[in-house]
Amino acid sequence: MPDLIPDGTPPRLNLESDTEATRRALYDVIVRIQFSAVAGASPDDYPGPSYTPDAAGLKVFRVFGRWFAAWTNMEEPGLPEDQQQELVRITADSDAPYGVMMREV
Repeated sequence: MPDLIPDGTPPRLNLESDTEATRRALYDVIVRIQFSAVAGASPDDYPGPSYTPDAAGLKVFRVFGRWFAAWTNMEEPGLPEDQQQELVRITADSDAPYGVMMREV
């Protein structure tokens, strides 16, 4: 998983690259952003979801030259299936933590 470089900046991911290494790095970043507790937060703050990325069916994939992530939001199981699905486009953003931004689709 890409960690911060010692000076605190995120590593640069080549989102033009359609490789397993890039997909795996993006998967790991999405897990940190979406499925983990907020770094440095107190235990009373949101600890992250009670389910794992595997249970949510997290998928990271590239299609039409763009990277996407999709998963099931399992926090409100009573919602219709189409409202439980999360789909985001992953874009490079050197100012964002981990060097990427998730944008709703």
